[in-house]
Amino acid sequence: MHPHISPPSLAQQVSALRERLETEYGEGQDRAERALLAHARSHLVELERLTGVLSCPTGADPDAVLLGDAEWDLVHDSVAWSPEMFQIFARAPQDGALTLDQLPGALHPEDRRAVSRMLTDALVDGRPIDAEFRLQLADGTVRPVHCVGAPRFTDNGCIHAVWLAVRTR
Repeated sequence: MHPHISPPSLAQQVSALRERLETEYGEGQDRAERALLAHARSHLVELERLTGVLSCPTGADPDAVLLGDAEWDLVHDSVAWSPEMFQIFARAPQDGALTLDQLPGALHPEDRRAVSRMLTDALVDGRPIDAEFRLQLADGTVRPVHCVGAPRFTDNGCIHAVWLAVRTR
């Protein structure tokens, strides 16, 4: 990702994903595929609802629910965070996004081991991510979050990145 070009918003990414799902998969070929597509569509409906409702304008309530996303590209050693991720982690954009190595330091000490294991499972075994944990902000505030995500694969099946969506609770 070019450093001077903002990544697409989460709402734009969800819309593009829905369009791709419909274009590439349609209604599905068999019963199992149709069931998986229905499940995916139900998650997209919820993501669309959240992205439409959870925008946090400047000056909004700091306790408002936020939804942000990030991608860590392992091949190019780069990180892309949405503006909401900086708000969730209480970081200034000029401080940069956290690397995967830095991420455990932003977690509540009791949650670090479980989250590190979850990320390792995603990066090594290609497992999806779905967890609740706590952030420990620089000022000592503890912020509970829910996280979903998945590894991203190259055409030959190797993991090249991990994507996460994080929502405050």
